[in-house]
Amino acid sequence: MTLLHLLREARLQKKAVNCEEIVIYLFANSYLSGMRLTRDVVPCFRRWYHIKIGFIGPGKVGVNLGRYFIHQGIIVNGFFGKTFEHTQEACRMTNTKVYYSLEEIIQENDILWVTTPDDAIPTIDIELSKLDVKGKSICHASGALSSTALQRSKNAGAAVYSIHPIYAFSHKTVDFNELHKVKFSLEGDLTREDDEVLQMMKKLENFYFTRNMETSATYHLANVFVSNLTLALLDIGVSYFQEMGLSQEEAIFAVMPLVKGNIRNIEEKGFLSSLTGPVPRGDWNTVQRHLSVVKEKDKEIYQELSLRLLELARKKGDAVKENNYKKVELCLKGLEE
Repeated sequence: MTLLHLLREARLQKKAVNCEEIVIYLFANSYLSGMRLTRDVVPCFRRWYHIKIGFIGPGKVGVNLGRYFIHQGIIVNGFFGKTFEHTQEACRMTNTKVYYSLEEIIQENDILWVTTPDDAIPTIDIELSKLDVKGKSICHASGALSSTALQRSKNAGAAVYSIHPIYAFSHKTVDFNELHKVKFSLEGDLTREDDEVLQMMKKLENFYFTRNMETSATYHLANVFVSNLTLALLDIGVSYFQEMGLSQEEAIFAVMPLVKGNIRNIEEKGFLSSLTGPVPRGDWNTVQRHLSVVKEKDKEIYQELSLRLLELARKKGDAVKENNYKKVELCLKGLEE
């Protein structure tokens, strides 16, 4: 029986085995008799066995990832959390095990996902580093922190990663079709093609990209601009509708087609082809009217974002509009022609 046949047989039997057990299995079939085992032998089997994952942190991120991993055929053993009620709920929603100690979840899993608030990650790293994490893979899901937030665990022998889902989890039951669209960014000890974290990501089938440790702050800033600050900008716009007598719910309902249409256009055509409004048209008279009614506290935001729109519009190279663009620029900068 060939090595390939032996491995396939192990998979058909759906054995949740680790690399060492596969090697023992092969020995039992007399395939590796006389063969010297080295550090290079064990990793080559990683893609054949079922990687086991445990989550530290039973919140919205952890529960959604756990649900989705299971849906995608990845083994999730269970959750460990600070609050028993929340941990129990997470395990009920994922039909997994409640872990009562970090030591227990470390022993039974290959990859540990730390899905806690950012300020708890350094404390968890300290606790993990006191235990036997040698050979384990430990990830955190923060977009603001690099993998160095798990430096103590790395010093203790673990491979560490920052794996950030680029998504705003507002509840624990996000639809699987929606989760399948989530993109991930990876940073950390990604040095081998057979890395078990990379194998896990490939099995998820979601798009992902790698980033450098040095760009962690810039990366998180980019996410904040397109997510949190966009929310604040929409709140400003909705507030003007409310001044006209609409409730917040009515205003949101009214503007959603406009918001979604812009996002869809950007997704399908890019920024330049999605430009609309008075600034790209060079309509400086409308810009002047806006400046006459905008609240003082919102004026700088309006000016800065409009100047950014003007910068984009000029990239299209429409020489006919340049004279009007200059008038728009003067208006926005509070200068007279």
